[in-house]
Amino acid sequence: MLFSIIIPTYNSSKTIVRCLDSIIKQNFTSYEVWFIDGNSSDDTLTMLTDYKQEYPFINLICEKDEGIYDAMNKGINLSKGEWLYFLGSDDTLFNESVLNNIAKTINASKDKEVVYGNVMMRGENQWNLNNVVFDGEYSIEKFIDRNICHQAMFFKRSVFEKNGNFSLKYVTNADFDFNMRCYSNSLFLYTDVIVANFYVGGQSTLVQDKVFHQHRGALLYRYFGRRIFGSSFLNARLYIQQAALSKTSPLSGFPRLICLLAYSKLKLHSMLIS
Repeated sequence: MLFSIIIPTYNSSKTIVRCLDSIIKQNFTSYEVWFIDGNSSDDTLTMLTDYKQEYPFINLICEKDEGIYDAMNKGINLSKGEWLYFLGSDDTLFNESVLNNIAKTINASKDKEVVYGNVMMRGENQWNLNNVVFDGEYSIEKFIDRNICHQAMFFKRSVFEKNGNFSLKYVTNADFDFNMRCYSNSLFLYTDVIVANFYVGGQSTLVQDKVFHQHRGALLYRYFGRRIFGSSFLNARLYIQQAALSKTSPLSGFPRLICLLAYSKLKLHSMLIS
């Protein structure tokens, strides 16, 4: 089994050594690392070039890109591993046994296509506290409410062959969009392992993705179809209402009508149980 660890970088000199050292110390050694750099202007490239000379499993591509998800897509296409993992350049693997533990989980569950664990939050923002483990096993209800952190997730390559790559429409939530796509048709497995230290302050925690939030209800309809009528989608009813009625919804015609009917049913259900 070969893991491909894909790390987008841009002016990451302050954190990249910490990130890379957490990979080098892994006691599971069947992996390659792909750094996809967006033409950094600091010392990132010099530092990575020095590491690359010492560690042959490091690969480095440097060229202008259209953002973090474009870089991740390049990594998908260039890498060779059966299982893919995406790590932020300011994040780290939690300890030296992470890859070994995930490999054992994968080998024990051959049919699964996405394996995910937890991350340890480092720093604070409006949605989490420092040194808190995020975020346990997901049900469909929980997943609709919030995303699985991509630093906690390992994807079998066939998942991308089946679902495509990350959309470039969304600035910071293309992984949420992709995870919804996968959750609707791929086999997920949770393992109670802390995979990474997630450091608050990266792009995903600082920038709001307005387009994604405008499209969120429409994406639920697109990926889950008429399952949105089910009680599992009760907490998503306002997103579904937005898909039906908002001018910013990408839906039109019959899909809007389906979302309106689903919203009406979910609203009635909410009133009956309140």
